[in-house]
Amino acid sequence: MFGTYDLFDDVFALRNLVDRFFNETAFSRQRVDFPYVNIYEKDDEILVRAIAPGVTAQDVDVQLMDNTLTIEMTCKEDYANQPYLRKEREFGTFRKSIQLPYQVDPNKVDASLNNGILTIKLSKHEAVKPRKITIK
Repeated sequence: MFGTYDLFDDVFALRNLVDRFFNETAFSRQRVDFPYVNIYEKDDEILVRAIAPGVTAQDVDVQLMDNTLTIEMTCKEDYANQPYLRKEREFGTFRKSIQLPYQVDPNKVDASLNNGILTIKLSKHEAVKPRKITIK
């Protein structure tokens, strides 16, 4: 009829209540590190598009090492001497590393920056391209 009181039951219940609060409210957002990217695959090519508002080509560093593409950019504050009425963009240096699904040819990488969109085209390495095998 009467059970024993266990303090840990209350602690776990409080923890579950707090977890549920942060998971079900506007405070919970999936955090994605800047720069935001979309990655596409078409035939023998990977296309990476990253958002880069207010960034010039001199502020961007793109590196390819093994199967990892690293994008580093510096977003400079555009209103240094004026107070903001509202500030939603972040400023500073940002870095994102993307693990590529297969080996790419380092000699066939093309990067361009146009209207705040960084576009990087990567081609599959010959070693990972499928080969037609003739049957004798």
